[in-house]
Amino acid sequence: MKKGTRRALGVLGASAAALAALTVRAPVAAQDEATVLSIATQAPEGTIWMTALEKLGEEVKEVTKGRVSFQFLKGGVQGDEKAVVDKMKLGLLHGGLFTGIGLGHIHPEVRVLELPFFYDSIEEIYSVKAKIEPDLVKGFDEKGCVFLGWSEVGWANIWSKEESRNLEELRKRKIWLWEGDPLAEQTFKSFGLSGVPLALPDVLQSLQTGMIDSVYNSPYGLIGLQWHNKVKYMSRMTVGHGTGALVISKTAWAQVPKKLRDKIAKIAREHLDKLNVEVKEKNEESVKQLESQGIKVIPIPEGEIKMYKDLGAQVAEQMVGKLYSKEFLERVKKARDEVRAGGPKKE
Repeated sequence: MKKGTRRALGVLGASAAALAALTVRAPVAAQDEATVLSIATQAPEGTIWMTALEKLGEEVKEVTKGRVSFQFLKGGVQGDEKAVVDKMKLGLLHGGLFTGIGLGHIHPEVRVLELPFFYDSIEEIYSVKAKIEPDLVKGFDEKGCVFLGWSEVGWANIWSKEESRNLEELRKRKIWLWEGDPLAEQTFKSFGLSGVPLALPDVLQSLQTGMIDSVYNSPYGLIGLQWHNKVKYMSRMTVGHGTGALVISKTAWAQVPKKLRDKIAKIAREHLDKLNVEVKEKNEESVKQLESQGIKVIPIPEGEIKMYKDLGAQVAEQMVGKLYSKEFLERVKKARDEVRAGGPKKE
C-alpha cells in the first residue's frame, strides 16, 4: 500500500469518504509515523463529555508534538455501543468513550457499579470503585483493552410525560429500556416496570410518537440528548448510577510509541477525573434548570424506600453468574458497607 493511501485511510473524519473508510480496516500508523486513534462515542456535540475529549486530544497532540492524535467520532455516528465494541474487535475503530452498557459488552463485572438501590450515595460508589479498579483494569487488559480513565454519567432518574407518585404508578408507564442491556432488563423485571427495548438513537423519536412515555437518564444527559422537552416529571427513583470509561484496544495502543504511552495515559486520566467532578456539578445544576422550566420532581414515598432497596438487593443477587461472580459481589458489598460504617474495618 502506498504511503499516501495509508495516511488517507488513517484519517477518520465525519465526511462520507472517511466514514466509508471504516468499512475496511482502520489503520494505525507505523512507529515512525503520526498515529491517529479513532475513538467513537455516543456523547453529543457541545456536551461536557465532548469538551473534555477535545481538550484531552489537544494536549496529547501538543505534548507528543503531533506524533499521536485522536479523532473523535461523536453523537453515535458509528452506531450503538455494542456496534462500536464489535468494530474495535475487527480493527475498524481503535477505542470508545463508553457508558456502562458498552463497558459491559467488554468486561461485564464493571456493571456492579450500576446496581439499582445498592448504593446510598456517590461516596459509596467512589469507595467501591477505588477498591476494585485494579481488578477491573486487569479484566479490561485480559479482554484486549487498555483502560484510560472513568467517565461518569450520574444517577439515572426516570423522566415521564405523566406524573407517577409511586412504584405502582411507575409500572403503568411505557419506559424506554436500553436494548441489549441485561442489567436494565433484570431491573425492570424485578421492579415490575414495563420496558420498551430501543437503541439509544431511537429514543427521541419514540418519545415524540408516543411509543414510549418515559425514559431514564441523568439530568444533564437528558438535556444533552434533547429529551427534556418531551417530559414533564422527574421521579427520584433511579435505575442506578451510570458509569463509563475511555478504553482503547491493546492492538492500537501498541502502535503508540512506547515512550509516549505513560504521558498519554496520565493526560487522559487527569482530564477524565476533572470531567467527573464537572458531571456531578452539571447534574445538580440541571435539576434546578429543569425545575425552572416546569419539570416537577416527584420524591420516592418514604414508605417505599425499604422495598426499593430490597428489590435492588435482589437484582444484585440475580446478576451473579451473568455479570460477575458471587465472590466479587461479596467483596463489593464489604467495600460498600465499610463506608456506611465510617471507614475500613480493622482485620
